Amino acid sequence: ESNGEIIRSEGHIGFSSKSYDLGVFGSWSQGGDYKDGNDSEVPADFFRGSFGTQLGFKLGGQQQVRLSALYNMARDADFPALPMDLREDDTWMFSARHDIGLDRGSLKAWNTTLFASFVDHLMDNLLKPLDPRMMNASTIATTNNYGARTEGTWHFDKGTLFLGVDHKVESAKGTREREFLMGPNAGNTFEDNAWQEGHIGKTGLFSEYQVNWGKNRLVISGRLEMNMANVNDPSDEFLQANEETEISQVNPSLSLGFTRKMTKDISLGLWMGRGQRSAGLAERFINYFPIGLDPYEMLGNAQLDPEVNHQADLTMAWRAEKTAINVDVFAAYMQDFISSRIDESLSPRLPMSPGVRRYVNIDDAFKTGFEINWAQELFVHLRHLASLAFTYAQDLDLDQPLPEIAPIDVRYALTGRYLKDKLHPELAFRFVGKQSRVSTEFGETETPSFALLDCKVSYELNEAWRFSAGINNILDTYYYEHLNRSVRGTTDPIYAPGRNIYVMLNINF
Repeated sequence: ESNGEIIRSEGHIGFSSKSYDLGVFGSWSQGGDYKDGNDSEVPADFFRGSFGTQLGFKLGGQQQVRLSALYNMARDADFPALPMDLREDDTWMFSARHDIGLDRGSLKAWNTTLFASFVDHLMDNLLKPLDPRMMNASTIATTNNYGARTEGTWHFDKGTLFLGVDHKVESAKGTREREFLMGPNAGNTFEDNAWQEGHIGKTGLFSEYQVNWGKNRLVISGRLEMNMANVNDPSDEFLQANEETEISQVNPSLSLGFTRKMTKDISLGLWMGRGQRSAGLAERFINYFPIGLDPYEMLGNAQLDPEVNHQADLTMAWRAEKTAINVDVFAAYMQDFISSRIDESLSPRLPMSPGVRRYVNIDDAFKTGFEINWAQELFVHLRHLASLAFTYAQDLDLDQPLPEIAPIDVRYALTGRYLKDKLHPELAFRFVGKQSRVSTEFGETETPSFALLDCKVSYELNEAWRFSAGINNILDTYYYEHLNRSVRGTTDPIYAPGRNIYVMLNINF
């Protein structure tokens, strides 16, 4: 890619027989600073790589086992929105799955999965161009996730039942070190317990039943979850804002979906549900540490109530010979919605932070919106695709917009297939409207509208070689998304890349 001089690569090799298949894969990418549409340089250096393997083999005629291991690494990645950059990141992910086909009455299959991930993470500000440099800061963090899931499948005359249980454990620990170089604390070093060895365990029982009769389809699903959370190493400053750090919650969820084929081409659906979730590790236990889309330091709330969402979706699908249209209109009423608000009574730990935002429950909130997708075959081997998405969200407590809601988004693409389906050109247009519905309690600012034009072309040289090239942001538009991060220490947005030319070669032997 020309903008940022980015190089990406990926390779995979596999071996297979009737009883096993083995794959080994790897990837490598690196890049530098990019230029936005105003020709300003944005820090964006990165170096990433990964490698892994997948193994699947049969145990008799009805059983199979799949194993996978993946290692991801990152080095010296710029985070212009945050007070520190990523220096090192090492992630290991493992999974094992066993499937067995059964014929014990209605019970037809059973699968069980084990999974785990382990992350070691180092961030610091040693390479940031700070003037004056008030302090050196670094944070070492370790996060672990592991669990298991087992599920059975039953087939009946008109329906199918899925029933299972799962268990997941999440934990994180990490300490930020601040070495003051100037000011009254010059020469002193302070440690901040950012993650406090937070821990969450979740055990759930879930089920889904699908039944078909005539032109109708009914789907009923539910989940009952026990959520238990605590911190093993709470800091004094966190306890001043959170008297209790241990909590147990039970989260029931239920949904019902009904679809009916009205004619040969048209089907309608109505989906209703009540979902409940407990707060995550960051929402509960983060301790004066910037992890959001802006440089505000975040403070967790250990006693957050579970978030409850009551939602209904009305769907319509029209499938003709050369045309397909999908429409989804939704409305949601949310209780104890988990968000965050600026707390003027709290002081940030880093001088470049604009303030502290604390996680809170919003008693009542409302969302509604729609999404429309249209695809159609045209003349002379052309096809176009169009989509429109919009969401309106309101904090009913404060009678103001909910934060972090994307504005209206319109997309259109025109594609073609030529030279015996070897040549594929594409022209894509995107328009995003102005977002003036922002939350002042969250510290949001309005986002202007923008329009983008992209093009690309791909050509199959032969059965093995495929060449692609394109230009993103042809007009070199100076823009940023509403959910883009803000510049470190300010509310100024980080602008997206300007014009970017890319080429790609795929080889499949």
